[in-house]
Amino acid sequence: MKTGILILFALLLASCNKKEVSVPDSRDPQVQTPDVFVNRCNFDNITLKFNPSGPSYSVVDNPLQKGINRSEKCGKVVTAGGQWELLWSDLLPRKLDFTRNGPVFKIKVLSPRKGANVYFKIEPPQLGGSNPPALEITDVVTTQEGEWEELVFDFTSLKPESNVYQKIVLLFDAGGTTSGEVWYFDDILCPDDDLTDICLFQRYEHNPVFEPSGPASWRNQHMANAAILPPSLSPDGNWWLYLRGSGDVPYYCDQIGLYRQDADKFKPFGPWEEYEHNPVLPVGQSGSFDDGFLLDTAPVVGGDGKVYIYYNGSRINHEGHGLCVRYSDNGLDFKGIDSQVLSGKGCSDAVFHDGKYYIYYGGGNPCRLYVTVTQNPLSFDGAETFETIPIGGGPSNFDSYAVNGSMIFRLEGVDKWFASYQGSSTSYDFPDRFHIAMSDDLIHWEKVKNDIPLFTRGSRGAWDQGGIWFCEIFEHEDMLYLYYEGWGRKGYVENRDQPYFPGRSCVGAAYAKKEDFLKWCGL
Repeated sequence: MKTGILILFALLLASCNKKEVSVPDSRDPQVQTPDVFVNRCNFDNITLKFNPSGPSYSVVDNPLQKGINRSEKCGKVVTAGGQWELLWSDLLPRKLDFTRNGPVFKIKVLSPRKGANVYFKIEPPQLGGSNPPALEITDVVTTQEGEWEELVFDFTSLKPESNVYQKIVLLFDAGGTTSGEVWYFDDILCPDDDLTDICLFQRYEHNPVFEPSGPASWRNQHMANAAILPPSLSPDGNWWLYLRGSGDVPYYCDQIGLYRQDADKFKPFGPWEEYEHNPVLPVGQSGSFDDGFLLDTAPVVGGDGKVYIYYNGSRINHEGHGLCVRYSDNGLDFKGIDSQVLSGKGCSDAVFHDGKYYIYYGGGNPCRLYVTVTQNPLSFDGAETFETIPIGGGPSNFDSYAVNGSMIFRLEGVDKWFASYQGSSTSYDFPDRFHIAMSDDLIHWEKVKNDIPLFTRGSRGAWDQGGIWFCEIFEHEDMLYLYYEGWGRKGYVENRDQPYFPGRSCVGAAYAKKEDFLKWCGL
């Protein structure tokens, strides 16, 4: 077991702890601050594909590079005389989240005449069945002829749900039957889904805490999957932190290392002292089931006093991944078993409680979360397995596509189990947000009903602007601290929703007052 709108939210984000730690600004001054809109199609370096039904459609040079639109490219439509000559977009990079800025869209239009209708519709990925209906605005008209203007489409009165809609449909000269008219359009602005500055947990100002650097080593490419053993559980009564490093030694692979701090000098954000013989869990012998990649670190101290580390292991050619386990008397020298415990699954956490081991892991596509309850930490034979935190039902349905990474913890004086987990409305394995579920028995979990985000990926341009994983939370002196893996790089990324865009993994940290967290949970 490991112990471990905006104005309305300001009261929750007050100064942080009894030691008077000030709340840091989560944005690097050199990093681009996000706008309230995201440009999903500017035709220069961000192009959304459209599929026409009737009109002629193409991407062309901007015929009027002045005024509000000086870009080089734009979209061009030539009407064919039909009333419903629609342009359907491909799926947007992610489902639209209206939590922060509301369901408002903008588009620049160069119209052949004043008073012409422009139609804007949003659709879910698929129509029909139990999916919500498409929503449309039909009464926006042009006010300029032969000049670029920006039209606004406000869906607020239609009350669209967040994380449902992922397509845009356009119609120029809606309801008209004129043939041969030429329209140009550009810069389709969608609501920004950046919720960083309203999260309960606030980012540590000197993030990342762990980042790869230097020449070839076991961790010079990526650092991720931090998991902490507090003094009450660690083999020597100090703070221990296991994490995964990706590096070029002995070849490019993922291995698990150890860092420590003295209990009487502990600082939640480090510095942590690296174990001199890292990696403490190296890859297996050539040809073994885990000779390539050891990910998703999950240590637990068992009833026998041994340290068991569960992880996701696979071959050097990425074949045959699965849940694996190794064990140690001292947490340093690990032995193994010669096979995976469960193939095709990735571990997230492990808990020992009342003589039983609760092993949490994810699998499938979309990913779902499970727990296996066993008395034998090295085998699942005869064990019971349950699906735990379900897909969907989190704030704004942010977790409607996949959930993963359940990390379990308890808090002193609170008779509840907590699970932090990651989720996405779009991606199998590139989540953007953490949330919390609670349980009385480690099997049945209920998601916290609070729309304020626990924690999200970083702002556009930040080092962790892509995906975030493995939300490790621990308690220290009436404060809660959160360690996590973040993917990205500093500076503008054209499409930060593209899984594993060129970047790297680092480990960051955040903090919140324990009392604020309990209020957020409704306790």
